[in-house]
Amino acid sequence: MCSCTGSENGGGPSATETPTATATPVVTTTPVSLTPGPTQTLPPGKEVEFQIMAGYPSRFTHDLTITFSGGKGQDLLKKNIDVRVTKSTGEVITETLEPVIGDEITIKEAKGENRVEITVSLVTGGTYKIIDKIVEVP
Repeated sequence: MCSCTGSENGGGPSATETPTATATPVVTTTPVSLTPGPTQTLPPGKEVEFQIMAGYPSRFTHDLTITFSGGKGQDLLKKNIDVRVTKSTGEVITETLEPVIGDEITIKEAKGENRVEITVSLVTGGTYKIIDKIVEVP
């Protein structure tokens, strides 16, 4: 007679048991909005500028190009400038620009109203959303 307390198959499920399925995590998404929100002004002497061109370089592919134009505060920016474009379709594209004059990104197939948000961070501290507006691409 055996006074065993464990199971013979090493503690796993028996041949008649089926392992329970692991629940699939539910992915929640933040609803996208085409409504611009408030923006912040950089401190005096730390301003930077961007050029936002609808239909450039090609109207045929409905491009939207965002270019860093520099400014008094360009040397005070951290390495990356965050750009977020919410297309009229609801698709959200996030890109980064370098704080180098002429650095640009082009968003293809952006026909219609697009929400453009640009956020910069200063090496001296502080993060500022300096642009949040609707840009119409023909």
